[in-house]
Amino acid sequence: MKRSCLLPPLVLAIALVLSACSSSETSSATDSNKVTIALDWLAQPTNAGAYVALENGYYSDVGLDVAVQPGGTEASSVKIVAGGGAQFGLEYGGPLLAAREKGIDVVALAPTLQKSPAVYVYHADQNINSLADLNGRTVYTQPSSGDWELTVEEFGLDKADAVQFQGSYAPFATDPTAVAQGYATSTPAVLAAQGIEVKTIPRISENDYGSVLFTTRKLIDDNPELVRKFVAGTAKGWDFIRDNPRKAAEILASYIEDSSVDAILAEFDAQVPFIWSGDADAHQFGWQTQTRWDSIYDLQVRQGTVTDLKVLDGAWTTDYLPAS
Repeated sequence: MKRSCLLPPLVLAIALVLSACSSSETSSATDSNKVTIALDWLAQPTNAGAYVALENGYYSDVGLDVAVQPGGTEASSVKIVAGGGAQFGLEYGGPLLAAREKGIDVVALAPTLQKSPAVYVYHADQNINSLADLNGRTVYTQPSSGDWELTVEEFGLDKADAVQFQGSYAPFATDPTAVAQGYATSTPAVLAAQGIEVKTIPRISENDYGSVLFTTRKLIDDNPELVRKFVAGTAKGWDFIRDNPRKAAEILASYIEDSSVDAILAEFDAQVPFIWSGDADAHQFGWQTQTRWDSIYDLQVRQGTVTDLKVLDGAWTTDYLPAS
């Protein structure tokens, strides 16, 4: 009599589970080189390092299959990374500490910007020397933001008229005494092209790290080599931008609608003091220090977004930067 090849139900069930586990492990191992980075905004010069690294093959050179996911008004890179939608993200230092306050164990790996380019712009003929001089003026900004509320409190702006900034500088352009939020790396050039000469004054959050590359503590613990490769590839992208800005601008232009290579190149030039300055100039791209994180923490405490000093424990590391 021919013996049946059918397995008893319990044995079959176990076999199927083991087979599924094996298949899952194989799939996981196969896909372990697939990486997504969630950007802090749409493609722009401040997040160009990832695009340049992707197009120049710096990620594939170390065995990584990388997808770059642009941000937007409704996107939160922290939520995307925390939810498993991406392994890496870009965000400012303050929001990263605020996320840690909520129990999201994100870790800063490398700030792109050593200081924030967020500024207020004002017409060049106006006498503004400090944030206190914004009092009595119309300010196009985000009135409900912690940054503005703290500015009002600490600089006594009881007579400032805060109006929601809608993304257009047209209202600002027609009011010679008005002030508007913007970025030192791009807004003055944009307005100058329209025949509007402006000066800038830093916002209260100027000491915040900008476009910080981050990941989760879990990924660091589970796959430190992947983290090391991704940080190295991204840093190499920024090295290329520094050394070959026009070629980098040509790469980025393919990702930005209605933007010229010359405009991107101008913004790259304006970014230099924000990226390769201070600690980054003394050490290397993406350097960070406890002193700076302490100051970012202090700002967040003043804004009311964090309360627990423990958020600084393990909040950042330079261990994964490439050897300089």
